[in-house]
Amino acid sequence: MKRLAIVVMAWAMLTAPSIAFGADEITKDDLDEARRRRNALSAQLEQVAIDYEAAVQATVALEEETSRLAADISILEANLVSTRSSAASIARELYIAGRTSRANRFLFAGSINQANVAQRYLEFATADDVATLQRFRALLAAYDERQVELVAATARQAAAAADLDRLADEILDRLAEADAEYDALVTAYEEQEYRKWLATSTTTTTTTTTIAPPTTTTGAPTPTTTPPATTTTTSPPTTTTTAPPAQPPPSEPPPDAMACPVDGATSFTDTWGAPRSGGRTHEGVDMISARGTRLVAIEAGTVFRAYSGGLGGVVVWLRGVSGDEYYYAHLDGWAPGLSVGDALAVGDLLGYVGNTGNARYTIPHLHFEHHPGGGGAINPYPLVKGLCG
Repeated sequence: MKRLAIVVMAWAMLTAPSIAFGADEITKDDLDEARRRRNALSAQLEQVAIDYEAAVQATVALEEETSRLAADISILEANLVSTRSSAASIARELYIAGRTSRANRFLFAGSINQANVAQRYLEFATADDVATLQRFRALLAAYDERQVELVAATARQAAAAADLDRLADEILDRLAEADAEYDALVTAYEEQEYRKWLATSTTTTTTTTTIAPPTTTTGAPTPTTTPPATTTTTSPPTTTTTAPPAQPPPSEPPPDAMACPVDGATSFTDTWGAPRSGGRTHEGVDMISARGTRLVAIEAGTVFRAYSGGLGGVVVWLRGVSGDEYYYAHLDGWAPGLSVGDALAVGDLLGYVGNTGNARYTIPHLHFEHHPGGGGAINPYPLVKGLCG
């Protein structure tokens, strides 16, 4: 209900022809409070983010399992082809010797348990024949077993993917709810400030009166005195239409000021070292947000790399004034006009949340890394937890 009331208030401010400023005026303190509520709601999603990460890890494990099973099956198929040829030759020889019945039962039975090979057959077959036929049967049994395992693993993978989709929808819906209240209040605040500016703007009318000096004549006076000539010039009303004044520049932030790299509702958990596809481990934190959410400079610094391609997709590297470096990956796009060498203040726009690169099948998120002094990555979770909480 509180969110609905704020949205209604925002709509009223946007549509009203005028506004009365007073007790209901939105202040910057109101914006700060709305931001705190948004961050608090985002923090409540951490358990859902933990569940999502568990589903991601399960999916990665199942992908690796299905890949391994598929590779095993491919090798077994190749071995079966060569072994089947040898087994078929043995079967032909036994047929010629009049012993095909038991050999065929051994060779073509549905499973190894169904192959009831009589001791008499073993007496006629050579040791190499028996070894070849037993290898064929073992390969065939292993092949059948791997096929069953692959079907089961594929079913589990589909279930894990469904869990990922369900959790992703839950996270994004709740993040959208967290953003809606704040965004509506910001919109209402900006409209309020614009109407304030309009209310204080006045139309200026300038009137100028010019009095001509009395007329002076030489010679005999005239019987009638001519009144002084008076000329009144009224300039037309001057109406100047200008854009609303820009907000006063914020006070200069301290050199060590820092901001949450995601300028919007976000949910994340500590995923440092978590397994990822290809045997990799996670060297950052995945900050889940709606696609298009603003990504900003965590501290003042310079853009020293920006490229698109590879695992990270659309990427930005920021070197802070502290000397630390920050890696932003999977962006949906860069900020308009962003270029390598740009100097940014803390909170300046870098780009937007997406899922480019190897994240194209996952929920939109920022993969964020922290490299102190430009060295190796360290766990960024404590840093962003303090800045975004």
